[in-house]
Amino acid sequence: MPNLLKQKNAAGKLIEFGMVRHLADNVAHRDSDKGERQSMFQGQGKILLALAQTDGLSQKELATKLDLTAQSTAEFVNKLVKKHYVTKEKSVTDRRMTIIRLTDLGRQTATDESSKIPNFLNVLTDEELDQLTNILTKINNSLYEEIDSSDQPSLFKKSQQVIKDHIRDWFL
Repeated sequence: MPNLLKQKNAAGKLIEFGMVRHLADNVAHRDSDKGERQSMFQGQGKILLALAQTDGLSQKELATKLDLTAQSTAEFVNKLVKKHYVTKEKSVTDRRMTIIRLTDLGRQTATDESSKIPNFLNVLTDEELDQLTNILTKINNSLYEEIDSSDQPSLFKKSQQVIKDHIRDWFL
């Protein structure tokens, strides 16, 4: 039976790979995700994870932090409100601003989803998990370099920090 910590580390690297690959695909205008089911780490899930890290953000802050449009952010937030994962409230300091907060259900969902270890990792030995983690680290670093060399360096720095914070908080 593989070491749980090694599985979590490998799972974190897989999530990082998916998020970085998605970002790199956007920068390079590739469409490799068409037809695939969106993971928890895209769309609504990104918002849950961001709020689990820093609760009480405005919709504008969420959009900026996650590199989403204001319209997409509003749509995702409204869907999350309907699912009882988040609440919306007017800011006490600026009534024009809407603050988004996680509910207990939303926090639990973010925690549960981000700590899942994919079943396919169970077939790997500890040595193979170490190898996979090293390989994915190499791939992720290559994708970070691709993004960094794009004409969107501020997007790279912002996205890289958000991704690394998520991985650190849930897997390491």
